[in-house]
Amino acid sequence: MAGFKTDPAPRTKSWAYENFMGLDSSRDITSLETGNNQHLSTLLNATCDWRGQIVRDPGVKFEAGSNLPVSHVRFFSPGETVFTEQDGAGQSLTSSRGHSLASVYPLNSIVTSTVFARRVYFACRGVKIRSYDGAGYSEIASPAMSIARPSYITSIARRLAVAGIAGQETEVHFSRVDNADIFPDDEPDDSESVLRAGIIDVGNLIGTADRITAIASFEQNRLVIFTEDRALIYRIDPDIDQWQIDEAANIRVGCVSHNTVASAGTDLLFCSRSGVHSVKRSEQNGILVSSYTLSDKVDLLYRELINSVEDPKSISAVFDQDRAQYHIFFPQPGGTLSRCLTLTMNPELGEDSMPKFSTSSFLNARCADFLGGELSFGTSAGVYTCLTDESTDEDGIYPEAYIVTPFLWHGSLTDEKQTHSIIFQASGTGIIEMDAQDDKGRILGSMRFEINDNPDDNSFEDVPLSAQYERLWQHRYRAAQYRFRIIESLGLIRINGFAVKVRVGS
Repeated sequence: MAGFKTDPAPRTKSWAYENFMGLDSSRDITSLETGNNQHLSTLLNATCDWRGQIVRDPGVKFEAGSNLPVSHVRFFSPGETVFTEQDGAGQSLTSSRGHSLASVYPLNSIVTSTVFARRVYFACRGVKIRSYDGAGYSEIASPAMSIARPSYITSIARRLAVAGIAGQETEVHFSRVDNADIFPDDEPDDSESVLRAGIIDVGNLIGTADRITAIASFEQNRLVIFTEDRALIYRIDPDIDQWQIDEAANIRVGCVSHNTVASAGTDLLFCSRSGVHSVKRSEQNGILVSSYTLSDKVDLLYRELINSVEDPKSISAVFDQDRAQYHIFFPQPGGTLSRCLTLTMNPELGEDSMPKFSTSSFLNARCADFLGGELSFGTSAGVYTCLTDESTDEDGIYPEAYIVTPFLWHGSLTDEKQTHSIIFQASGTGIIEMDAQDDKGRILGSMRFEINDNPDDNSFEDVPLSAQYERLWQHRYRAAQYRFRIIESLGLIRINGFAVKVRVGS
């Protein structure tokens, strides 16, 4: 009598992809598969956090504006901003309190700002310096600055500092201590006060025909003076006789835009022609100040973004202290579209850890400012305040995230594989759509995951990847590129990892 046996379960091998490391454009997408510490080829409107999870960018809420492009924004008090709006006649100054000053700046001009004596001071090449105190706008009273009309402005050691003066491109002019209305040419010729206004000229120190492109404060009392190819550091004191150059500093890289310079803890981040750099003190002796690059991993992408803007000086950046993220904004030609490159630092691994990179096109953000835990974006349609990661405010606007892996080979580069199923791990509440295409461009299939906010989805400490969402996924290919789209979600939603089960043997 013949016996009957059921077919054994198919023999499979799992290929897991987790601990995502963000974008990497240094290698081709056909050679980026690592499994653990997996890089991505596209990461739009989402970031990789320090645990390696893909996190959809937080939502935003409208704050102020007249549905016009915003090119520059600055906090003048907690929760309140003043910004420039572009219209057909030029750029107007507007505040979240409703104070407006029409057509102050030419349409394509670059505006810079700083906070000094609890007022926001604005500078623009060829235009008088103006300030805003929350009640109204006023022009600076200095006769010298009414003539100079500088491009760049910052504050350091109780002084206002300006640079980018026509005909004096290698000079930095400092105001009198605690007085923004008196600059060097306003001082009496016989003044001997150590608190008087002063000038630093770096022309003979540069040794070339270079010129100043940015100025920024570093630590408590140091001013970094950037040119196109290098940077110098001066120790600035209220006592003008104590000013001196920091000869230990050796920074052989320049800055492309004043508005990209941002303080990040004890470091100073800025953008050069070749990448993102950080000015930081040496960990060995605590004295030497040098610069090192952070963006080697996305060098090709960074150069593409730099070349996509009409004027590199229009690039701006902000450092979000709470999320440890450095956002760089690249306004595109036409005045409407903008692209953003984000560096997410890793607090767990310390100062030597490399950041993870992502991109964003959400609301076409063009600039931003951060103060006291609040991040405000200047977009193509007004100013928006960033919500917390876990916020579910129904009045907020939330982005759709798009994530694409490189080509995944599951082992051999030549053999054809037959998949059995896919295992997917995510948390939060929302919908994640997935599809895939093979190395010949054929669409393999798609599926939809509905992520529910319950304990099974949010607690993964002791739950293996295989115990999450598993679906049949039966396809044949040599290599495949997986694409995920996060939609219809409020609040925090994360992708922790996924695995593909591939049949082995007969």
